[in-house]
Amino acid sequence: MILIEEFKNKLIRQSNYSDNTIEAYIRTVKDFEKFIASATGSEFNPGEIIELDVKEYKSYLLNIKKQAPNTINQKLSGISSYFNFCMAKSIVKNNPAAAIKKVAVQNKKTAPEVLEQNEFYRLKREVYKGNNKMHILIFELLYNTGVRVSELCNIELDDMRISERKGLLKIRSGKGEKYREIPLNSDARKAIIEYLEIRPYTDSKRLIIGERGPMGRTGIFKIIKKYSKSSGVEAHPHTLRHQFCHDLLVHESISTVAEFAGHSDINTTYRYTIATKKEKYAAIEHLINSSFN
Repeated sequence: MILIEEFKNKLIRQSNYSDNTIEAYIRTVKDFEKFIASATGSEFNPGEIIELDVKEYKSYLLNIKKQAPNTINQKLSGISSYFNFCMAKSIVKNNPAAAIKKVAVQNKKTAPEVLEQNEFYRLKREVYKGNNKMHILIFELLYNTGVRVSELCNIELDDMRISERKGLLKIRSGKGEKYREIPLNSDARKAIIEYLEIRPYTDSKRLIIGERGPMGRTGIFKIIKKYSKSSGVEAHPHTLRHQFCHDLLVHESISTVAEFAGHSDINTTYRYTIATKKEKYAAIEHLINSSFN
């Protein structure tokens, strides 16, 4: 116990560990001690621990305790840190946890969650039922252009070019101050034209005008949250940006979607090609159902 207290004090002095991490490491070492004592039938002695002991503990956490990979990996880090401490005090010659590989997780990058087709329709229907032209505009621009909320708020009247059959939206100050152009489809053009017909008169050049002037981020979030609640569909403004990228990738290349979304790193766009949890479950269910046909 004295050795564990010394280890804890060392972690505190290093100051690059959070209180939660320190407590987790201490709990892990104590749990490891109990595991070894139970497995070997003798009192725990750090100087007698070998690599096989740590491997066995890892297997125990994974297969018996069925803990999550991230939890197991944090525990392995804690044990390794403890034996580095023991090496510094000349209690052990080598760190038995140093060569133990962390638990690998396939597809560590997860796909952004998107709405199912019926969920998206319910949300959209709720927006259109309200018949508020500004709210419809916000919904259609978020989904059909994939703009970020801040970009949506900053759109000015002269950032758009609209004709009967085509349109173009210019994002002049995107993330990282990057300029990009996004084509406007018929739904987006229609929403813009109908909103401009009832847009309040103001000296502001901003496209979307609320009751107190140009619409801000908070106002956009409140509007989408309102329809999320009334439709029973969990969604926020960024959900519609995710939906834009996900749906567009069905027909377009990753590079095209990356350009429209303003992704500086194409790996960000690649996340949308990874199956969502819902899609994974649906795929397995489809396999089960097809086996009976």
